Amino acid sequence: MYTLELLANFIRIDEDIKDFVVENLTTVDVDKGVILRHAHALDRKIYFVEKGLLRTFYLEDGKDITLSFIKENGFVASKETLFLNLPSANNMEALEYSTVSYLNYEVLQKFADTSISVSRLMVYVLGVLAINTEKRIYALQFMTAKQRYNQLMQDDPDILLRAPLGAVASYLGMTQETLSRIRR
Repeated sequence: MYTLELLANFIRIDEDIKDFVVENLTTVDVDKGVILRHAHALDRKIYFVEKGLLRTFYLEDGKDITLSFIKENGFVASKETLFLNLPSANNMEALEYSTVSYLNYEVLQKFADTSISVSRLMVYVLGVLAINTEKRIYALQFMTAKQRYNQLMQDDPDILLRAPLGAVASYLGMTQETLSRIRR
């Protein structure tokens, strides 16, 4: 199972985790353009991208603002829903045909109460989500548009080939025209 292989890169997979994942993981194939999560929904799933590319975004004054891209080996969840039981503020869309697996957070939380291994898995996943949010905030507050572009090119250069330029520009906090100028 691919998700177990992914997790094995970061945590020790014992029988508790293996059995839990096999019993509770759901895998779906989604076509390009499918919205996996709508804004204002209580989405209590942790998604693992096995193949493809997702993005989270919201609409503000009719503008589409990309918050994140999640590609192979990445995962994402609505932190507002998981931690505060509030509806998600954003949407999640497949930008490519994608294979996505997910775990229900409530089931994971119950099992974590009885298994140290699953508890460690949960801490790891939530830690990565928090770190990714912190990195994003730092980039938007302290980096110039060109520095954000260079960071994306260093960390995820294939995003420019796989995602629409408008989504990349909004993710970087700039217009498409500014992105085109920086790329030249």
